[in-house]
Amino acid sequence: MGGRAWLIGLGLYCLVGCVDFAYHWNVDVRGADQTIKYDELPVAYSAALFWPVDLVAIALLKTL
Repeated sequence: MGGRAWLIGLGLYCLVGCVDFAYHWNVDVRGADQTIKYDELPVAYSAALFWPVDLVAIALLKTL
């Protein structure tokens, strides 16, 4: 049972990471002019990998 819970948790973590990557792909990498800025791809990837920290950072930046 413990292994199944870890697998479900990892699957949910990866799913939310993919959603976060898609968000950053649309907002940051493809800007208003709809051109791909390749220097923003590592930022989108790292934000997707560490999405819990990214969500906290986005919330804190909105309060400024």
